Amino acid sequence: MKLNKLFIVAAMTCLPLQQAFSAPIEGVAVQIVDTGGGTSKVLLDKMSSSMQVVANQLFIDKDAGAVTAAAADYKRLLAEIGDRVFTGYEIVDVQLEAAPQMQITLLARPWSATISQPVIDLQFSGVEPETAAILAKRMPALRQQLETAISGASVDAGDWAGGVLRRMVRQEVEQALPEFRAAVDVLQERERTLVQVVIYPVGQLVTNIKYELRSEAIPNILLMELKYKYAEECDKLRGLPVEYIKHHRREIEQILTQKLLAEPAVREFDLQPEVKLEPATNMAVSIMINSDKYKVWFEGYGDVGRDKNNLSGKAHIGKFVSPQDEIFGEAEVILDHVDWQFGAGYSRYWGKSMWSYTRRMPMGDNDYRLEYFLSPKWRLRAEHFSGEDRNEFGVRYRIHEFLSAEYVYGGKEFYMRIIGNL
Repeated sequence: MKLNKLFIVAAMTCLPLQQAFSAPIEGVAVQIVDTGGGTSKVLLDKMSSSMQVVANQLFIDKDAGAVTAAAADYKRLLAEIGDRVFTGYEIVDVQLEAAPQMQITLLARPWSATISQPVIDLQFSGVEPETAAILAKRMPALRQQLETAISGASVDAGDWAGGVLRRMVRQEVEQALPEFRAAVDVLQERERTLVQVVIYPVGQLVTNIKYELRSEAIPNILLMELKYKYAEECDKLRGLPVEYIKHHRREIEQILTQKLLAEPAVREFDLQPEVKLEPATNMAVSIMINSDKYKVWFEGYGDVGRDKNNLSGKAHIGKFVSPQDEIFGEAEVILDHVDWQFGAGYSRYWGKSMWSYTRRMPMGDNDYRLEYFLSPKWRLRAEHFSGEDRNEFGVRYRIHEFLSAEYVYGGKEFYMRIIGNL
């Protein structure tokens, strides 16, 4: 009786085991392990994902008991596939455990020397070196990521490892520099491994730059050195994608502004640079040098179509007593008969408009002027001279920082005024 009970208990114990071994395989997890521990997790994950596809095809829905019975054949097959797929590695052992959730572990080792201290050559194509350095800062960890990924791998694994590195670089570039693309090559040069990454711009590029640097606070002739220097700085933007300029316009403007603020001339005169970009293939870069303390300018006038007083010049020296209020002195000479006039006055600025009053000597009359700045290049002027009881109206266009033209109606005549700005 006791013996019968023992057989019943044994049968009940073995039944679940039999059902487990005869159950279908529902899932497979594959892991590749480097016996030397040198291959990076990134490459091992790539190897594991490649074998995962093979394992799914071999084992999903197969009977676990049948797989266990043929385990030696399956191990040999997996080892042969691994040796063929993973160039540079050999599979030294395969461990598998047949179950509804099957586990497979492949032990691998490099069949030759491993990569030590790879050289990461990161290049930016089509842009200036200084601009390339700024772009590289947007991906500060890229070099280290590539070095970590490839270090310790077999030197013969360059072909398929290159695919892993390409995906890494592509993802990093798409996130940090979506206006660029990248090409990656893994080269074996004698005893060193070279990872060459070339990042290049795509889409519409900045091919030409319309640049100007000017001031209405001090004579532009004093800024000639800065003008030439920052023409070269702005030229470094050539070759960048227009979309990149649009996305980072404020940042680029700020970089140029900070460089200008560090210039000795700007610090000495306490000037305030303002940089504006207009992103396009033919991009405009405008640098305005302002001041909230003073306003100094010198102008020469040549009137075409006027009978008298058609050559003259004026000097203006002003001091701001508030951001909107200026007091100034002026000296004017009419070259026809070398007649000097002097004046002192006050100007009020609001928005794009300016109103001023000048008391002129020695004639002792008053000058009232109203100006409106339509744009950086266009302005309107209305002026009344009390001594002559004459009104004057003008439309002025700035050709560049040293030359303007104004069409003037002087009450009885129309004429063209050519203005030279120092």
